[in-house]
Amino acid sequence: GPSAHRSSAGHPVDSSRSMHPTLTILVHVAAAAALSLGGIVGQSPALETRLLALAAGSNLPATVSAFRALEEAAPAPADLLRSSPERLDGRWSLVATVAATVGEDLAESVDSGTARASVVNTSGVVVDASEGTLPVQEVDVKRRRIGNEVVLATPLGRVLVRVAGAFEPAAPPAPGTRATVSFDSLEVFTEGGGKRLLSAGWVFALARAVNPALANGADDASWLETTYLSDKVRLGRGNKGSIFVLRRLDDGGGALAAWPL
Repeated sequence: GPSAHRSSAGHPVDSSRSMHPTLTILVHVAAAAALSLGGIVGQSPALETRLLALAAGSNLPATVSAFRALEEAAPAPADLLRSSPERLDGRWSLVATVAATVGEDLAESVDSGTARASVVNTSGVVVDASEGTLPVQEVDVKRRRIGNEVVLATPLGRVLVRVAGAFEPAAPPAPGTRATVSFDSLEVFTEGGGKRLLSAGWVFALARAVNPALANGADDASWLETTYLSDKVRLGRGNKGSIFVLRRLDDGGGALAAWPL
């Protein structure tokens, strides 16, 4: 708050009393804002820890509640993709994702018990990511590419599947935290990522041919919005009503780290 000094008589004096009234008001407003911001920043690590613990379990209502608490306490900068997109760069472990049932919003799906955990929907291609190791999402800001990697069990054994595509900041009036995504690549690798077995980008071309709205920027085109971001944790919401909890891979690792998007 306002600083205090001592008069020649030794009595404390509030220096704000000698300020211009307007300046005094600004000092008090700034002090109140600093206290408020300090409270928000101070609680974020505890909220992160709670969310990560819940996301590792099966209590969907509690997970969604903790997700909302964190993104409301410290929302991502409103102009994130225009001012500092490099903060998204790197490889992230997808700790949890919760998807709404078609025709319901997320709250309705959670309340009704029909919400689904560990479901990734990429431009019409739905992947269940509940088996095996946690999926990885890579963001390459310089090349404006994004990709999701999941390990899947098949009749021929476990394989690593990556879907990837281009992204760009959504046009106004969409928020500056939203990126539109156009998936164009589907690749299948050996589980350890040592060899690529298949490349089938035609899947997305077919999906767009069946549903032209995916290619013309209509409301149901794919987008991803970052709602919270720290050095270690990122929260996101997708156009299908899904929410995502991601944790940064400190070593930038993962089986496909050596394969460019």
